[in-house]
Amino acid sequence: MLLTKACRDYQSPADRCTGGAPRFLNVILSELVPLVTARYPVDTSRLGLFGVSAGGFFASWAMFQPVSPFKKYLISSPAMAYGDGEIFRQESRWAAGHKDLPVTIYFGAGGLEIQNQFLEGVGQIVSGMTRLAGVLTGRTYPGLRMLTEVHPGMGHADVLGTVAVRGLRFLYPK
Repeated sequence: MLLTKACRDYQSPADRCTGGAPRFLNVILSELVPLVTARYPVDTSRLGLFGVSAGGFFASWAMFQPVSPFKKYLISSPAMAYGDGEIFRQESRWAAGHKDLPVTIYFGAGGLEIQNQFLEGVGQIVSGMTRLAGVLTGRTYPGLRMLTEVHPGMGHADVLGTVAVRGLRFLYPK
């Protein structure tokens, strides 16, 4: 897998480079959400998850987990190559067992990411994001609201602010 090479190139131990999504989601559900809701007035019916790059892959993965409490997903420049197509297997399993995906999703990435050999060539940032958006559109889920944008002239880091603002406006309109 291409990302395994990237893990080696960045000298990241294999067991720390990818994986752990189920444990991380469990920590969010069992520790983080209870901690925040105990201290602050939170409408748990409107919980959102924001993920960037590998975190964008995690957010995409989380939306297909039956235990996910999130109804809104803000996903910036997701590294969809993780798991060698795993996100598409997750989506396919969801579709096989469900007639709806009642969530709101904002996908955003920078147009310059398409030309970056590592981000697009290895991470499938823009192509993976638009492929997932296309697959979800094709399912015609009645409860799905989704917006996908590729922002011209922006790269992996500088698109983050634009994605955050546009995504929050889409996910939480007044």
